[in-house]
Amino acid sequence: MGIAAFRTYFVGGASGLAVLLAVGVSRAQSTAGAEPTASPSAPPVEDPTGGAYTTPTLLFIPAAAVPTWTVRIITSLDVQGPTAPDRLAVGTTTLGLEPGIGGEVGLPLGFTGAAGTEWVGGDVSPTPISGGLSPYLQVRYHLYGAPDGQGFLLGTSLTYKFVGFQGDPGEMEWAVSAQFRRPRYEVGLQSVLGKDFATTDADLEAHAYALYRIIPQLGVGAAGQLRYGVVSQPGESTYDIVGGGIASLTLSRWQVGALGGGSSIGLNQAQVGALAEVFGTVHF
Repeated sequence: MGIAAFRTYFVGGASGLAVLLAVGVSRAQSTAGAEPTASPSAPPVEDPTGGAYTTPTLLFIPAAAVPTWTVRIITSLDVQGPTAPDRLAVGTTTLGLEPGIGGEVGLPLGFTGAAGTEWVGGDVSPTPISGGLSPYLQVRYHLYGAPDGQGFLLGTSLTYKFVGFQGDPGEMEWAVSAQFRRPRYEVGLQSVLGKDFATTDADLEAHAYALYRIIPQLGVGAAGQLRYGVVSQPGESTYDIVGGGIASLTLSRWQVGALGGGSSIGLNQAQVGALAEVFGTVHF
């Protein structure tokens, strides 16, 4: 598939998905009372779930914006075994460790700026950054949704990062995120288009999660992502998967979460290793 045709297919598919989700949510709301909507720039109301600008897994980019001038800090640690022999591997290919730290700041008009070294799904960057860290810069925009974070939410983001395709000179990713949130549950679906700047490589990713809240502060569920290499070099993996069970606990401004499952990133095609991820966030 050529790049131009692929872009047309992807944009059309993402637009169709958004329309279908919006129609479905609108019909559901017509029977239970319409949800109030407001400008995406309005800050979300504080709630026990952490707000729509947080998600229960780092595999998913939130649709909503961080409240204006609020700062959010995210730390994480991923452990995969077996793993590719990156610079943070224990042994030759036995156990791989990927730490991360990132920051987000809410900007006016529904924008959020972010930067850091989060692993975010397992990409490894051997060069030019040592230690297997994966630096990134991101800007995202809240397209649609109520300021209280309930109901249907839609957002988009653009991320530049030194990850995947060996990291130099990096790649750009465009994502569209859709979420549907209720006090007891939430679900999300996200599509990502990535383009490498050093080669002709391009890939498409799908991310999804579902969470049920036992109490407002504690939720459990599942999350996953699938990457497909639309254009790839000979010998490269054409697809990768990451997924497992998730849990999220939110106490005031603090959130801790975990994922336990498997990942094929960095391994031979069709090989899957065990994956454990923990993260913590705080906002000011």
